[in-house]
Amino acid sequence: MCENSKKTLSDEELAVRAANGDDASMALLIAIVTPIAKAKASGFANARISGEDLVQEGMLGFLDAVKTFDISKGASFKAYAEACINNRIISAVRVNFNNKNAALSNAVSYETEAAERSDTSTDPVEIITEKDETEYLAGLLDKGLSGFEKQVVDLRLQDKSYSQIAAMLGCSEKAVDNALQRIRKKMRLKLS
Repeated sequence: MCENSKKTLSDEELAVRAANGDDASMALLIAIVTPIAKAKASGFANARISGEDLVQEGMLGFLDAVKTFDISKGASFKAYAEACINNRIISAVRVNFNNKNAALSNAVSYETEAAERSDTSTDPVEIITEKDETEYLAGLLDKGLSGFEKQVVDLRLQDKSYSQIAAMLGCSEKAVDNALQRIRKKMRLKLS
């Protein structure tokens, strides 16, 4: 089939052909949908994720739309693709927003760090400096936190979710969130 006849196909027909491996149909759809993904991504310009990354997320949503589009349901492909693009971008922004706590959740427990670290350094000054830094941070956490906050941070460092921590400590998720907010504030004050 020649290129000119493909341009006369509907978006829905192009989507079906693209899903079946027709590269020319996919290229036409990409040309149609890329401006949509860029427009949707620009709506999140203040997000903590780059516009280019959001466009890429949108295009992944487009690829999902191509794979899952069902012409028998009577929806327009363009509307379906827009919804998939928008949902994918929103999901990426949410994940990025939720990763604001990544430093805390990816941190190593202050109590087990020293025990698990092997002493590979042979420089005595470096060994003492590392030990002093570890003891200093452990002391900050130990002295600066309440008993409840220590339990919360220990469980969070074990990669427990807010709901798991709340269930384990018999409190609400909001209490866990509040405790983590206080911990962050205390650590910022101590380290600044």
